[in-house]
Amino acid sequence: AAVKSGQSNAAAIEAAVKSGMTLDAAVQAAKSNYEEILPRMVEWCHRSGIQPADLDRLRPIHVAGTKGKGSTSAFVSSILTQYLPSPSQPNPLFNKIGLYTSPHLRFVRERIRINNEPISEELFAKYFFETWDQLDASARALGEPTGKTAKPSYFSFLTLMAFHTYMREEVDTAIIECGIGGEYDSTNIIVNPSATGITSLGIDHVQLLGRTIEEIAWHKAGIMKPSVPAYTVPQLPAAHAVLKARAEEKQSQISVIHKNPLLDDIKLGLSAPFQYTNASLAIMLASAYLQTLPNPPTIDPLVELPPEFIRGLEG
Repeated sequence: AAVKSGQSNAAAIEAAVKSGMTLDAAVQAAKSNYEEILPRMVEWCHRSGIQPADLDRLRPIHVAGTKGKGSTSAFVSSILTQYLPSPSQPNPLFNKIGLYTSPHLRFVRERIRINNEPISEELFAKYFFETWDQLDASARALGEPTGKTAKPSYFSFLTLMAFHTYMREEVDTAIIECGIGGEYDSTNIIVNPSATGITSLGIDHVQLLGRTIEEIAWHKAGIMKPSVPAYTVPQLPAAHAVLKARAEEKQSQISVIHKNPLLDDIKLGLSAPFQYTNASLAIMLASAYLQTLPNPPTIDPLVELPPEFIRGLEG
């Protein structure tokens, strides 16, 4: 029951309307609350024993977008897990790869994966209550009430718990999918990602992000960080113009990734035609991440895909 105690934005709007607030006022309140998430998330991190800079240890790959961000994140995870110890990998680079996505289809543990598998019920319970109890302890130390009032919203709590899980489990990297938007998303407490990716943009979450593609692109581009490579797929001209301007503002450099011609001979594990766009972006994100390693493998993803990439994309 505890995991369900936080309110989503939609649930908060519905509850406000039921309490007598007009719909417009409820939406405006939700938007104001959304735009205040990041400073609150920093505070929740401190209370849970995490400093935002601690997340650098996860060497995160951060992914935002409207369509395809979950698939792209999954492709990146699948590629990188091919570098784990196995009979087909005599020279492993990693031991654990984290993947945080939303929403879940069957059970909440699907959101927090290690080596492409949802964490076990035992691990979920362990890290859930470590996070929950630490927030209660911090509230008591400050003379504040415990319980639901001492916790962030549902998504923010799960994000906090995912970071705690990945740090305790000592994952080598974590692929982190944004929830809503990017600029004000709970996941955007990441300070120094290894790479950022923005998938295809469209109109979504208009109550929080705005009703135009330009407004939505502005939010999604919020995950870019100084001196960190950013990648996107072909966008509408208006969206691309915003992404380019935001990259300059954030001292990042954004590259547009077109479909990789080497994928013509590969049957993707996710087979819809549009997945080739997501796979092409995932290839560049994985390549960029691997180049940050102390002894990076030699990869030119436009000339030849390593067998690990092919296995990961087909898996």
